[in-house]
Amino acid sequence: MLASIQRFLASGFGSGYSPIAPGTVGSVVASVLIFFGLKVSGIPFLIVFTVLSVVASFWTASAAEAAWGKDPGAMVVDEWAGMGVSLWAWLWTLGLNGEELSIIHLLVGFVFFRLLDIWKPLGVNSMQKLSGGFGILLDDILAGLYAGIGWYIVFKIW
Repeated sequence: MLASIQRFLASGFGSGYSPIAPGTVGSVVASVLIFFGLKVSGIPFLIVFTVLSVVASFWTASAAEAAWGKDPGAMVVDEWAGMGVSLWAWLWTLGLNGEELSIIHLLVGFVFFRLLDIWKPLGVNSMQKLSGGFGILLDDILAGLYAGIGWYIVFKIW
């Protein structure tokens, strides 16, 4: 029973079971949850969402790998964490100043995150080689950090 709950959570409430691009589908679901969560609950939602996604990634990693193999595509809660991290650039620059997250802000964060998570530049790929939950999660966290930098360049510098 516990393993079933872990797999369901690891799959991003089932979004990771998508037969086409499960990581992208999981990131879309995370983006929608973040967007509406911010509308309803404000900035604390993004912080709690990201932290809980990180915790859930560690908690579910072993069950996901036991069921689906090493760094399974169906596990997308790590994508949720990376997507949350990618939007912290908005949080620290515009969100804390009272500006709402717009669809454009969200789309730019999403595109940067997905591109960097797929391409895995500048050490992102080497993070995947770490064992257990660390390898599954840290590549998405680093891709999220890089995506946040890209977001910052687009909206604050460029």
